[in-house]
Amino acid sequence: MSLLVRQMLRPSPGGIINITAQLCRQQNIVNRTLTVQSYCFKNDSLLNYSNGIKSTMPILSSVISVMNFHTTACVERARQSTRIRKRKVYMANKKKKEERLRKNPPPLPYKVQLMLKKKGITETPDSKREVDDKPFPTDDVWDEHFFTWKRHSVEEALAFLRNHYHPTMLDDSSALINVRVEFDLSTNKKEKYIEPFNKMIPLYHAFERGVVEKSVLAFAHKMEDQQAALEAGAKKAGGPDLIDDIAKGKIDIIDFDYFIAHEDIALELKPLLGLLRDQFPKKNLGTVGTDMQKMVKTFCNGQMIEIVKPKPVPGAKEDPTFAYCDALIGRLDMKDEEIKVNLETILGGLMEAAPKKTNAFLQRAKIFVDDRMEKFTIYSDLINDKKYKEYVKKSATA
Repeated sequence: MSLLVRQMLRPSPGGIINITAQLCRQQNIVNRTLTVQSYCFKNDSLLNYSNGIKSTMPILSSVISVMNFHTTACVERARQSTRIRKRKVYMANKKKKEERLRKNPPPLPYKVQLMLKKKGITETPDSKREVDDKPFPTDDVWDEHFFTWKRHSVEEALAFLRNHYHPTMLDDSSALINVRVEFDLSTNKKEKYIEPFNKMIPLYHAFERGVVEKSVLAFAHKMEDQQAALEAGAKKAGGPDLIDDIAKGKIDIIDFDYFIAHEDIALELKPLLGLLRDQFPKKNLGTVGTDMQKMVKTFCNGQMIEIVKPKPVPGAKEDPTFAYCDALIGRLDMKDEEIKVNLETILGGLMEAAPKKTNAFLQRAKIFVDDRMEKFTIYSDLINDKKYKEYVKKSATA
């Protein structure tokens, strides 16, 4: 837009009356009074001038409608550094406000309180984490209203699930087994918590779960590492010769989903940086390491585990330290040892993300087939269950 048009459309200090006067001067209009102007603007009538010139109000109204648009926003916008600084200040104030509302939440509206009361939700909100403040059962039959849940070994829990899904009962002897792990996201610092994250966990004993197996290419200097990668499921493995073949275009990289490398050959992969791009092996992505078998199992048939933080809902107490994840560990027709290895691998992989100087990251683990059916709590050395460990010590000394 030219400078002349911007000057004509920019509102003058005097307002609409001065702009109208400028337009009248362009039409050689001399004798025009404020009374006639206001009357014509209100009644949309003809403008009669002393020199015989007539003008219609629709023309002026269209001009005025154009004048109302402010066209200088893109010209007079703030600098990029100023916008970034104001954006940071806005986000910081928003975060402070959310934290303030979390600590001191506003009271629920009266109608919402009546609705919750009608649904049977008490004024005291329920915790999303099940409170473990009841004694352990002393018999094989107990009421969970008066006693805490029982901890089972992996073998016992699998036996119960196989009985439930026997052909004479629910008739699904090869059902998928799920595990739900509960976390404590608190850290050593007060009011600071671990953010939810995603992590790729390997499955050393693969099973059918409706996921296509990925193809992996491995780089390593030693023949032992290359052989270990091939045995773990890698589609191709090699050393410097393989790097040269890829750089010369003899091997099509589209046939592979992931590229992993041993630490002893990682520095020699620089010629492939422009070809692999986002698939280039990096240590922070877990594609560079020393355990070739684990890396191949992770990216070939591993599963992505997502840590979920429940959203706040009416009638439930908000707990910033609570989170959980669901994962698959096998099928009911698999061996107990294979399922147990998959479970321990998942728990160990999740413990790698635990904060330092704490062992309370994993709080509870339950295995089940259907989320609507019974879940069996299991015990493991990686789970921080102080109450059960003390109970076992007392039972051993008694």
